[in-house]
Amino acid sequence: MKKINILIADDHTMFRESLKQVINSKPGYKIIAEAGSGDEVIDLAGKFLPDIILMDINMPGKNGIEAAREIKQKWNKIKIIIITMLENELYIVDALKSNVEGFIYKDAQINELFKAIDEVYAGNKYITDEIKEKVIEYITGKNYGRSINEDSEKIVLTPRQVEIIKYASQGFTSREIAEKLYLSELTVIKHRKNIIKKLGLKNFTEVVSFAHKKGII
Repeated sequence: MKKINILIADDHTMFRESLKQVINSKPGYKIIAEAGSGDEVIDLAGKFLPDIILMDINMPGKNGIEAAREIKQKWNKIKIIIITMLENELYIVDALKSNVEGFIYKDAQINELFKAIDEVYAGNKYITDEIKEKVIEYITGKNYGRSINEDSEKIVLTPRQVEIIKYASQGFTSREIAEKLYLSELTVIKHRKNIIKKLGLKNFTEVVSFAHKKGII
């Protein structure tokens, strides 16, 4: 069975080591090289010609998006998955414009990481639902999802945020919601914090009460 050869590009040594151990422990996958900067990953891409590069965005020298763009120009057959903690919509859109094949967050569950690798290796694109929502919000100017007019100000909740509110209203914990939505618990917790902030409330109990009042759930 041919192994999927992978190059990791991230300036955090501990993250690279953790990722390498996880990937190398599963049959069919092999880390063949590691890079700690944008310039280094470009050099190693040409030297090893990996099947897939797992690329962070924030790195010394060229950032991951710039490196991805150059690699795609030189070796278009190399597939690239951006793996980052950055949630800014501009970074996401810029990365996708660079023709990368995948985009996931570092706090994704292990099974989602391997799903992304498998999908991209098979010639498909892989973008998590959470990232798709951010891209849609950016493109449409955030005018999609569930709109609430509160004191003449339009507040928009994404479909994912509405899902989380619904599950929370049924008494499910963040961990249980994460399992149901195939997300990490940390991602659900971040969603909950963002919802509280967006609605200008104090806690999630108030969010659920507000959602009932407005007919969201």
